[in-house]
Amino acid sequence: MISTKPWGVEAVARLCLAIIATLFFGMMLAGLLGKFHFGLPDAQIEFLQMMVSLAFFQLSALVWITLFLRQHGIGWKEAFGLGLSEPVTVAAYGVLVGALFLPAAWVLQNLSEMLMTLAHLTPEPQAVVQVLQDPTLSLGSKLLFGVAAIVLAPLAEESVFRGILYPTIKQQGYPRIALWSTSGVFALMHANEATFLPLLVFALVLVYLYETFGNLLAPIVAHSLFNTANFLILLFQDKLDHLVHPT
Repeated sequence: MISTKPWGVEAVARLCLAIIATLFFGMMLAGLLGKFHFGLPDAQIEFLQMMVSLAFFQLSALVWITLFLRQHGIGWKEAFGLGLSEPVTVAAYGVLVGALFLPAAWVLQNLSEMLMTLAHLTPEPQAVVQVLQDPTLSLGSKLLFGVAAIVLAPLAEESVFRGILYPTIKQQGYPRIALWSTSGVFALMHANEATFLPLLVFALVLVYLYETFGNLLAPIVAHSLFNTANFLILLFQDKLDHLVHPT
């Protein structure tokens, strides 16, 4: 059960505006990188643009949240229930749920792609996937993205969506709106039609985890495992394709 949070709607709205403004600045900076190539190949420029945008969302979100919590006289452990239960047990449940959801996510994505095809729409991979699939991109660059996807993204996104937005809306007396609105925005944020359904369902599962343990560590670990599996599949896609379809 999630504990009552000491912050109000206005404070959360200011926090969201700060995160959005910082993200917008990062996107502007990434756009400038696209105009000045500095002699770098296109794949490297696109990668730098992606990393700048991610940094100005994920890192800045963590900084803004730290300042937000400090204003309310509360630390990360108290705010997100990180000390309420045995961390090893909570993390284990996060790993279990993340592992169990992976095949469901792939089924849901295949279903989404099939429905899009029936509707005469062309499923497109996420922009980040297209960048990382470029053969000219170095392994070091891909591993750097992997760190962001596996460590920073789960921590920042779970803190924003499940840790702050969900309980804030729920405490106003709108639990269903809290559940579906935060989950929907989380899925929409990834800006890809084919992944919307699996990410929406995943977000609902992450809320359930947070509600069950009252500890944000559970959804963070599940999210991290989910990203880890997808990153490894992307990283070794050629070898996996060769195993499935040997020449």
